[in-house]
Amino acid sequence: MKGLAYTAALLSFPTNNLPAVVNYNQGETIVATSTPPGRGAIALIRVSGPEAKNLVAKQFRSGGRCDWAVRRPLLGHFLDTDGNPLDQVLTTFFLAPASYTGEDLVEISCHGSPVVARRIVETILKSGARLAEPGEFTLRAFLNAKMDLAQAEAVRDLIESQTGFQAKVAAEQLEGKLSRTLEPLKKEIVRILCHMETAVEFVEDDVKPEAREQLMGSLEKVDQQLEKLEESFRLGRIVQEGIKAAIAGKPNAGKSSLFNGLLRDDRAIVTDVPGTTRDALTETIDLEGIPTRLADTAGIREVKDRVEHLGVQKSLQYLRESDAVLFVVDRTRPFDEEDYCVWRLVQEYPCVLVLNKEDLPSQVKIPQEVEQTCAASVSVSALKGTHLDDVKKALLKVVTPDRELEKEDALITSIRHKRCIEVARNHLQAGIASYHSGMSEEFPLYDFRKALDAIAEITGETTVEDILQQIFSTFCIGK
Repeated sequence: MKGLAYTAALLSFPTNNLPAVVNYNQGETIVATSTPPGRGAIALIRVSGPEAKNLVAKQFRSGGRCDWAVRRPLLGHFLDTDGNPLDQVLTTFFLAPASYTGEDLVEISCHGSPVVARRIVETILKSGARLAEPGEFTLRAFLNAKMDLAQAEAVRDLIESQTGFQAKVAAEQLEGKLSRTLEPLKKEIVRILCHMETAVEFVEDDVKPEAREQLMGSLEKVDQQLEKLEESFRLGRIVQEGIKAAIAGKPNAGKSSLFNGLLRDDRAIVTDVPGTTRDALTETIDLEGIPTRLADTAGIREVKDRVEHLGVQKSLQYLRESDAVLFVVDRTRPFDEEDYCVWRLVQEYPCVLVLNKEDLPSQVKIPQEVEQTCAASVSVSALKGTHLDDVKKALLKVVTPDRELEKEDALITSIRHKRCIEVARNHLQAGIASYHSGMSEEFPLYDFRKALDAIAEITGETTVEDILQQIFSTFCIGK
């Protein structure tokens, strides 16, 4: 009955069940400043744990009635351990489990002086609290079933988002979009496990399971849906980490002018002297919600000058690290061997051909092989700023071909999630193969259980302590 009991337990396993491996003292009350370091109008201090209200109430004095009603802000003074007022503050009490952490929680809003916030925290520490570890408030929210692990990771992604689209994707993950996508896949695997284990353990009772082909067809559909999620990581990585794009071309093609135009700032020095740019400049722009790091590289050519040679080597390094390339060609000059030299280096990357100086008479004829290897071609005047938006659109299209960002389903943005899905698919495919080959049910059952465990690792239903420590150590203190 061991196998069937395992599956029965999985059937009743809630999405936010707590991993027993995590060891932290729920009797401890923790405190930390949740707003960023530095001065501001307001600082927010969080206190969470069984003694949160008592520790704050011990130092808080209100001029009126102090009834600590749930979710009702109280205005008063916070005192140090000697009874001296530190600041006039606003306190709000959240009763467990209806709080961010699932525990009793008090939020203190004080004036945004680092000195004031630090002294309030020190006073609460002296009263018996412990300073929170990085990410410990969110860790407690996860352990108290306020969110699953994928949602907890989305909290960090939301904090670190640099663009509106990044924030949108993280917010969707925080609302459980990925978890909701995985839930029916897990249930389908569990359903099939039940049928298979029934066949193994109750064969003497003539329990008839679904036909093998029908079961395997259902698992193959699950694998196809997991494959779609796995493939979304390419776009998800770009959303999460941004795009790296190098601007390449021969000297004096107008790379720095294009760089300045895309930034809408005179960041790079522009002259008519070839080889002006001797070191790569990098800046980040917002490309329809995706942060894009542009690198203005030195003109690529054979040089004898040692400094310019170092600049060319740096250009080649940026090319190797890039997701895409803007290949700049001067329309007022014939396509020559120096242009060919650059093209041979950039042709293996997703490439946008930028024909610069369209405000002047053209003398260039782009070779057919160059046109064929470039995914898009745009004529611009970098100096006058014409058609630069077309360059941005072309760059985004070559990096995310045939994908509409706004219509995208759940995205895998974490390498951890991708590896979990890879493991799940490997086990699913191994189990399906052994089942098709006629092997006894015990063999594919092992792989299907492992596949289920791998999927459950994404949301934290099955996990280990070192994974949690690795994830939450990347959070800021106070979150």
